[in-house]
Amino acid sequence: MKLSGRLVLSYTLIIVITLFLSILTLLVVSRPIQNRLSRIQLASQSRQVARRLDIFLRRGNSIQDINERITNSPLADNNHLILVDRQGIVVADTKGAWIGRTLALDRPTQRLGTTRVGTFQAPDGRTTNFAAEPVGDNNDPTGYVVALGAEAGRIPNIISELSLGFFLAGGVSLFVSLVIGVFIARSIALPLSRIAQAAGAVAAGDYAQRVPESGPPEIRRVSASFNTMAGQVEASQQAMRDFVSNVSHELKTPLTSIKGFSQALMEGAAHDEAARRRAAGIIYEEASRMSRLVEDLLDLARIDSGQVVMHLTSLDLGQILSSTADRLLPQAVEKQIEVVRQWDRLPSIIGDGDRLAQVFTNLLDNALRHTPSGGQITIAAHVVRDGSSLRRMPSPPPEPNSSSSAVKQGPMVQVSISDTGPGIAPDDLARIFERFYQIDKSRKRGGGAGLGLAIIKEIIEAHHGQIDAASRVGAGATFTISLPLTEADAPTLVSRR
Repeated sequence: MKLSGRLVLSYTLIIVITLFLSILTLLVVSRPIQNRLSRIQLASQSRQVARRLDIFLRRGNSIQDINERITNSPLADNNHLILVDRQGIVVADTKGAWIGRTLALDRPTQRLGTTRVGTFQAPDGRTTNFAAEPVGDNNDPTGYVVALGAEAGRIPNIISELSLGFFLAGGVSLFVSLVIGVFIARSIALPLSRIAQAAGAVAAGDYAQRVPESGPPEIRRVSASFNTMAGQVEASQQAMRDFVSNVSHELKTPLTSIKGFSQALMEGAAHDEAARRRAAGIIYEEASRMSRLVEDLLDLARIDSGQVVMHLTSLDLGQILSSTADRLLPQAVEKQIEVVRQWDRLPSIIGDGDRLAQVFTNLLDNALRHTPSGGQITIAAHVVRDGSSLRRMPSPPPEPNSSSSAVKQGPMVQVSISDTGPGIAPDDLARIFERFYQIDKSRKRGGGAGLGLAIIKEIIEAHHGQIDAASRVGAGATFTISLPLTEADAPTLVSRR
């Protein structure tokens, strides 16, 4: 059965059970109410007859006259009235059935003024309501006028009288409730049905599926979550396609070179020693390039799968920056590039020293490769007390063109690496952290596979930090890394997804 059918059926059962309980409650409540109303009516009748008989007795009339008087009373037309003496013996009866019988009227449940009301077991065996009003002096009565009425049955008369209207109202309520229930069921089931259909389409490969975020708040949250999931799946699939395409291209180029030059060596096409050395050098260079590519791919795969273990310890960030700059200083001297260091004593941070050294090495290596001879590279670091308002370093001049990761709150250490190279175009700047994206599309060998910045971004985010880039064409570029000062409780197992 469909969800909408189940909801409608559940609504129907709830409504039917509610109506049944309402009828049952009305039966339980109305029976004592009807008995009370009956006794009040009987008390009124007995009181009227007792007043008349009191006047009649004062005139010296006999019991026979009294019996006739009661029998001929207009109140006796639709009621059962009797007259009993002090001992409870019936001396007059409008129906003439109980004359001479002794009735047990000594169990009153309450009093209504001078009238005693209650129930007793009638000679015919039925439980009967009665109201007894004294005749004569209330303190020394001659007898009692008793009005009798049947006790309310299991189904009181009031229910019988109201049954038609009650069941009509119940039927109308049931119909209206079912209409509303169908509407509510559709409002719940229809969005879920759309989500189910969209999920099936996504499973079949249509990753562009989205569902409208409508309906109750819970359904809207489910729809929003589904749309977010579908967007992530679509992005993941696109990234996978790009990954396969880029890896295939990046591996094909060096493999082609290795295959060609190795074949030339095997067939003796390289006749002299210089040609053979040149071919061997190209083979070695391309093999090294493939090795770096494989290492980068393995790094990304480990980070994505959560298998990278960050060995978190207390680190001297200034020492890491100094060591990294010292290792690359010979290359800077060779290219006549000035390396400027701008930081004072920096506080300790919690992180993986080797991974952070890898980050700074890659950024400095990129800066060296893109800075012309006679240029300058600036390494600056300082503490930012409020990570929610991170500011960029003064060099190069700030510009709206930037690319950044998520902002981290709290006190942080901010490290920037600036160069005086050609800068990065705005279109390229927005994508520099994408995997396999290369700014220079024409370079074939030795320029990397476009994975370095992607790996840097993953490592920084694994340290709960952020990295952003700012550039202006012709004025160089600045990469800014922000790392939290204290992350002692950070998990050792880093999983990006």
